[in-house]
Amino acid sequence: MRYMKGKDKHPNPTVVDLAQDILLRTTIPLDNHAALRSGFAGYPINPRWNVNKVRAWKTGRQLRQALQEGELIIRSSDSMLVPSDNEQEGISVCQIPTQPYKWMSCAEWVKQLFTNYQTV
Repeated sequence: MRYMKGKDKHPNPTVVDLAQDILLRTTIPLDNHAALRSGFAGYPINPRWNVNKVRAWKTGRQLRQALQEGELIIRSSDSMLVPSDNEQEGISVCQIPTQPYKWMSCAEWVKQLFTNYQTV
């Protein structure tokens, strides 16, 4: 049997850090993890992305939506994003409040950057 790179039908799942203290086990390739995080964070789509990155971005958006609707929860033991039906199995879970992303102008961002900047 010949192994063809990139043609693995069942890749091993990896753990992705979607946001601070939110992890996800996924089979999405490493090249598309940034797009997945971007969709989860609520950023707009990048017009230069290929089809695979757009799919990862859409998956991130769907994960955020499912978290807000209570279909997914964050397991308190390991901060893993899991389906909410695991709560009935006796797994300790917690639902964190989700806040919409705050958009700011470039001037506001620079002002905030300078306020938090510390010289050594």
